[in-house]
Amino acid sequence: ALPERAEEGSERPIGDEEEERTKALPSLAKLYLGAVYACAIGVAALAVVAAGGRPSAEELAAFAVLSALAAAAQLFRVDAPNRHSYHTTPAFLLAATLLLEPSLLVPLGLLILLPEWLRYRYQWYIQTFNIATYLLNMLAAWAVFHLVAGGSGLAVSWQVALAIALAAVTFSLTNHLMVGLVLRLAGGIPFRESRVFAWDSLEPDITLLFLGAGMAVFWTIHPFLLALGVAPLFLFYRALHVPPRQEEAYNDVKTGLLTARRFTELLPEELAKAERSGRPAAVVMADMDLLRNINNTHGHLIGDRALQAAAQAIKDCLRPGDIAGRLGGEEFALLLPATGPDEAFALAERIREEMQGVAIPLPDEEEPLRVTMSLGVATFPEPCPEPRKLLHHADMAVYRSKLAGRNCTSAAIPSLDEARFPEGSYRETLESLVFALDARGSGLNGRTPQVTALALALAAELGIAEGSQEWNDLERASLLHDVGKFAVPSSILYKTTSLSQEEWQEMKQHPDVGWSMLGQVGSLKGAAEIVRAHHEHHDGSGYPRGLRGDDIPRGARIFTVADAFDAITSDRPYRDARSHAVAVEEIMTNSGTQFDPEVVTALLRLLGYERPQEAPSGAGAAPSTNR
Repeated sequence: ALPERAEEGSERPIGDEEEERTKALPSLAKLYLGAVYACAIGVAALAVVAAGGRPSAEELAAFAVLSALAAAAQLFRVDAPNRHSYHTTPAFLLAATLLLEPSLLVPLGLLILLPEWLRYRYQWYIQTFNIATYLLNMLAAWAVFHLVAGGSGLAVSWQVALAIALAAVTFSLTNHLMVGLVLRLAGGIPFRESRVFAWDSLEPDITLLFLGAGMAVFWTIHPFLLALGVAPLFLFYRALHVPPRQEEAYNDVKTGLLTARRFTELLPEELAKAERSGRPAAVVMADMDLLRNINNTHGHLIGDRALQAAAQAIKDCLRPGDIAGRLGGEEFALLLPATGPDEAFALAERIREEMQGVAIPLPDEEEPLRVTMSLGVATFPEPCPEPRKLLHHADMAVYRSKLAGRNCTSAAIPSLDEARFPEGSYRETLESLVFALDARGSGLNGRTPQVTALALALAAELGIAEGSQEWNDLERASLLHDVGKFAVPSSILYKTTSLSQEEWQEMKQHPDVGWSMLGQVGSLKGAAEIVRAHHEHHDGSGYPRGLRGDDIPRGARIFTVADAFDAITSDRPYRDARSHAVAVEEIMTNSGTQFDPEVVTALLRLLGYERPQEAPSGAGAAPSTNR
């Protein structure tokens, strides 16, 4: 069972089939390969020269059978985790080592790799390294066996048993050392990372070699008994597929990152280590922006490519020891051991910037698809003293990034998260409702988070403290302002022509319906009042109750301005988006009638506009996003 050998392919340190990789090998790696080749040639020549006469017919028969079996076994490789690959070939090689003279081992080492080379056509330096490795392994094991066993051959004795065991260990350690060195020198992969001497790498190798020893003993009794040693290899070959299949179960098929199940298994273990050691740890949550829109507009194939691009951006930024997984849909999570707040935030920003630079070609379109990502960072012990809540706090930080307009990174604020989202599934419930509202025809086309972000920015401009009850009520109401439309018949909601008087009266009931729905939940009573009043006008001309001025909850007055600004500056089915300047002009025109002048002034300050003494005229009423 060979750890990563030279034929492993383009993802391996030696195994790229492109000639440029040979030229790019470090000087020490070239020197090492040259030394291996020279040593193999010298030892092979010595073995041939020192041959003691012609081999017997029994030796030639063993040579032919074992060469054929080893060559066939070499064609069936199993790729396994931790940069390893396995063949059952070593079993036949050790059997040959115990049965044949060194002069026959030399051509055997050449012949068994010939079918593999004809099938895969590896570069010359790859196959010569494999031949040299096999040859040196066999000759080293042969020397140890005969040194310990003397002239006893395969006689039944403790001395011979010890000689066989030492020969098997020599074969395995020589093989792993040679491959480990080439990984270290050619690819810069230390022994600890390549795991060539880890037990999970040595165990199958040694097991196969001892099966080979049994085959050699069977051959000395009667050649037909060799079948008793070959048969278990079929079962062993199937067993070698278990680690790769386990690895497949641990990794998400689309992205190659860990599955949600595996990530959530590892997370508490790693966080417990951090808590015991007192070292910092960080969790980063990453959420692709508008994946549903991508799937709906361009199809799921393009959506899958966007997911894979996001996963690759994450992989490109991972450090040794970092763990990344896909939690589901467009959501990813990273665990960063021994990482403080600044370092974690910087890594999250690198991922975001990497993703921002991705361009996905679109069929029949000149402009590629650009995809962005919103991220949240939570670190233990500061500012998050409870490791078990890191994932939750990182999730809440992503939520703030979404509200801030997407494509940004936010740090966790544990005290704010606990105050705003006491229930574990609260955010998920809100997001599900928002998505359902947008899908049913609120007219926002997925822009509810942007409207909410603008409303909260206006609230901050007006001096409302972030995390206060008024702030939380506004945020929740902004997200759920159209929840009452669930009660509006689809025939009215989707009607493309003007509504009749009766239909309009039914449409105007949705604020009251939303108020009734949300008012049943204790934590949403404040939000319910804002939802009920979000179509009221400052001069009393709105609905459903005709409130005016300060009788309208301040949250509703704020939301109305944010809603109108977003409606004017967004694409609508009946017109294209208009500029910020046009939106400001229309909102100023309706200041004091439709809108609260204080909130309009806050909008102007937020956007950097100077309010003139007299509002321009003739702009008409500012549009609303809703009927």
